[in-house]
Amino acid sequence: MLPATLRRDSTNARRAAAAAARRLPPLVHEGLRLVVRHSGGVTLLRLEEIECLEADGNICVVHTCAGEAHRLREPLGQMLGRLGEHGFIRIHRGIVVRAGSIAAVEKGSYRKAFVVLRSGARREIGRAEFHKLRALWQPGVLDLHELSGSLQLVAEAL
Repeated sequence: MLPATLRRDSTNARRAAAAAARRLPPLVHEGLRLVVRHSGGVTLLRLEEIECLEADGNICVVHTCAGEAHRLREPLGQMLGRLGEHGFIRIHRGIVVRAGSIAAVEKGSYRKAFVVLRSGARREIGRAEFHKLRALWQPGVLDLHELSGSLQLVAEAL
């Protein structure tokens, strides 16, 4: 058995390493693909190609940057559970977008806000998510790695 001071030091070292790992930005997983089955076979979509996911009952419609739409027999909540750590965020009860595909946020009339995606598509931000996504329209620098967790305004623009 190790003396108490050595045990304490090794425990502190493990905690410090875990804290440092949490501060690092998530790795981009080049090899990850979403497998979409269709009548002619399967399509492998890179996560960077996916712009948004939309619910249609228990069907998840995957919209790509190229304008394609693929249908999966999986609820949106399960898809978000698998893709949430890879930069996908819920902006509405039935819509999940990839944080990197957000080009702008437009305010509408009477508490309405819209996310404008790189393809030019506009998706409404739901009332429940409106306050959670408030950092999207605050001036400053936004860390997209933190977008899938809790949104934080990093610093004022210099």
